[in-house]
Amino acid sequence: GFQIFDRHQRPLKLTDAGNEFLQAARQILHEVEQSIELGQRLSRGEKGRLNIGINTSIANSKLPEILRAFHDKFPEVELILQELASYEQIDKLRNKKIDLGFFHRHNLDNINHNNDNFFSFIPVIQESLVIVLPENHRFARRTSISLAALANEQFILPPNNLLYNLREQINSLCLDAGFKPKVKQEAAWISTVLSLVAGGMGISLLPANVQNLQRHGVIYRSIQGKSPLLELVAVWRSDNVSIILKNFLEVISNLA
Repeated sequence: GFQIFDRHQRPLKLTDAGNEFLQAARQILHEVEQSIELGQRLSRGEKGRLNIGINTSIANSKLPEILRAFHDKFPEVELILQELASYEQIDKLRNKKIDLGFFHRHNLDNINHNNDNFFSFIPVIQESLVIVLPENHRFARRTSISLAALANEQFILPPNNLLYNLREQINSLCLDAGFKPKVKQEAAWISTVLSLVAGGMGISLLPANVQNLQRHGVIYRSIQGKSPLLELVAVWRSDNVSIILKNFLEVISNLA
């Protein structure tokens, strides 16, 4: 519908309209090439985003190492991290609001067993419980302490409604040692528990990753004898076929 070449000249030259058409055509071809490259990168999981739920345990342990390793391999993938309690992560996984969650495996026990195949998981770390004491506690000079020696202590523990299985394990451990813990205060956040212990309100039992938090006024001691191992896992929906998720899980597996 318009003249591209000026045929009255030799050699042939483009008309003004032809020249504009050439520039536009070149731009279109360039954009097609870019689109193909983008599609290839997306198909390899080299670009995009991943929504991840995290808790205190992974944040205080393997998370920095996992993030560095993944960013080194896939620098253009955006990782969206959300600090969430375990039950919130499970709910968001079900509703496809996050792609992956990090929490302790015992929280999967609360899930309806009729949906066993709904979630998949891989282990990340195993950790024991440690005793958290005020720095001036009478047992401060000991390197390890028996639970039986804590029978008359006041405890600061997580509430049942948030961390039921952890609280249940602590209660069971103390009962095996011959006493039921005297709970003076409940606190949902690790930082709050540490502050209350530092303030001399009581002692606590917490996952060992808490030792990575350098909180002034508290000390950490190991439990004499047998202590349960808490398994931290990475959990995702079994029907999630995202290549970015697959790449992230490979990084976790290599570091676990």
